Amino acid sequence: MTTYGSTADLEFFSIIRIMRLFKLTQHSSGLKILMHTFRASAKELMLLVFFLALGIVLFASLVYYAERIEINPENQFQSIPLGLWWAIVTMTTVGYGDMAPHTYLGRIIGSVCALAGVLTIALPVPVIVSNFALFYSHTQARSKLPKKRRGVLSIDQVKQQPIMTQKRVQVLRETQLAKEPLMAKHNGPQETTTN
Repeated sequence: MTTYGSTADLEFFSIIRIMRLFKLTQHSSGLKILMHTFRASAKELMLLVFFLALGIVLFASLVYYAERIEINPENQFQSIPLGLWWAIVTMTTVGYGDMAPHTYLGRIIGSVCALAGVLTIALPVPVIVSNFALFYSHTQARSKLPKKRRGVLSIDQVKQQPIMTQKRVQVLRETQLAKEPLMAKHNGPQETTTN
């Protein structure tokens, strides 16, 4: 084996070692909440990827043909795949500045592409934020319960519960926990009877 091959093998193993960082999710509640959020929002994220891909192909083709209308020796859109790069950069509002349309029609298409990208990316954000808030409130409610009463609910069980019901349950649990010391103080020591 050559020196280059052994170096590449070692680099591969160092990448595998980095993957051990994912074990941190077992110890961090914030990372667990984030992982649950992404799992619960998988459909919305796939829909986002689909609409972004659709927009990228559409705007890349449009700008390619719009830039060919005028004869321009500095035309940077020599092919649709180069237009795909421009559309990705424009729709995600990264804007490296390496490619830009020069015709008026190309600039209009670029403006519409940027607006469509912002709107497309913004659409699934409320759903993801809602899922995050749901899992975060569930984790906070569980952490306030005594250890004996903490039940583990699956993601599906948490998603099936209406948000208002969860908030009511949380408020009831908090008020019940707050009442217990007061009731013990008011009633005095309770006598237990055994049969």
